[in-house]
Amino acid sequence: MIVCSCNIISDHDIRGAVVATDDALFSPAQVYDCLGCTVRCGRCSQSVRRIIEELPPRGGRCTKQPNADTLISNSSVVLAMIDSRM
Repeated sequence: MIVCSCNIISDHDIRGAVVATDDALFSPAQVYDCLGCTVRCGRCSQSVRRIIEELPPRGGRCTKQPNADTLISNSSVVLAMIDSRM
């Protein structure tokens, strides 16, 4: 099932990223960075978080390491979501 329509990411893609990394993934932004993309509109964040919480890491390596641009971009999305709720 497609979880993120902005990036066309399925639940299988997310589960694969979570179980393929040695590092624990705690946020949707970390999962998206591992998949080589960024959170865009943020509507999928709760679904991604639920999938993260379902599965423990099993070993392997994330194919992409987080970078500053991705973290800044994701922070902007989160701040915009917070502002829109106030």
